[in-house]
Amino acid sequence: LGIDIIIKYNSRNLMTGLIKECNISDDLTNAVITVIDKMNKLSREEFNNELNNLGINDEQISKLNNYFKLNIDELNKEFINSNNQDLLKGIEELVELDKYLKGLDIDKYCTFDSTLARGQDYYTGNVFEVYDANGRLSGSIGGGGRYDNMVTEFIDDGESYPAVGISFGLTSIYELLKDKELDSSLYDLYIIPMGTEIESLKLANTLRNNGIKVIVEMNNKKIKKAFAWASKNNIPYVTVIGDNEVSTGNIKIKDMNKEEEIEINMNDIDKILGIMNKN
Repeated sequence: LGIDIIIKYNSRNLMTGLIKECNISDDLTNAVITVIDKMNKLSREEFNNELNNLGINDEQISKLNNYFKLNIDELNKEFINSNNQDLLKGIEELVELDKYLKGLDIDKYCTFDSTLARGQDYYTGNVFEVYDANGRLSGSIGGGGRYDNMVTEFIDDGESYPAVGISFGLTSIYELLKDKELDSSLYDLYIIPMGTEIESLKLANTLRNNGIKVIVEMNNKKIKKAFAWASKNNIPYVTVIGDNEVSTGNIKIKDMNKEEEIEINMNDIDKILGIMNKN
C-alpha cells in the first residue's frame, strides 16, 4: 500500500517475569500490565500514581521503571542467572525472534518495546503492533500475537494447538491512504453491471482466479459517474455488461488511456487476459 511502517514487538512472558521480579503479587499482574502498556503516554508522575493506586509501593515502582527501560541485550545480561521462568522464557523468545529479524534483514522495520502489551490477557508469548513510521497516526494500524491456549482449550481434545493471529485497522489504514496520490491503480478492470450483477461477478471471479485485479460496481452508479470514478482511480480498463452483452456473449472493454474500445467474447478468457496483461 506504500505505507512506511515500523513494527513494535514484545513478549507477554517478559512482562509477567519482570513484574514478578519486582515482588508484585500474581493477582495484580494483569492490572500492572495495563498501566505499563500506557507507560510511554504518561508522565513519570502519572505512571507512578496509577501504580500507587493499585497498591504498588515506591520500591516496586522504582524497579518497574528501571526494568522496563532495558533493551534485549541488557535484559539478557541482567537476568542470565535468574530462576524466574516467565522472565527466562520471555527473554528466550525475544532473543530468538531478534535472530530471525536480523537473519531475514527486516530488523530495520522492527523495534523492541518492553511496554507493549496488546491489552488482552489471552496472549501467551510474543506480541506486536504496526505503526505508521512517519507518525501521522498515534495509534496502531495493525497488531496481534501468539495465543497458545485459546484454541487448545476450546477444542479440549488433549492436543496442543499453538496459534498466532493478526488484525488490521482498516479505518486507520484508510486515513493514511485517502489523500495519497496513487501513480498506478489498485485494479486492472472495472466491471459496471446493468442489472447483470450475477453474470458480472462470475466473470470477475474467473478473471481474479487468473491473476487479474477486478472491481465490480455494486452501488448502482450512473454510467457517467462510474466512468469518472474509474478515471479518478486510474483504472486502465472498464466494461459495461447489460442484458444485450449477456445474451450475445460479447462485451466492449474500454482502454481508458487510449480512449479505444475492444470488442471481445466474455467467455474468451485468454484474449481478455491478453488485453489486461498488455497494460
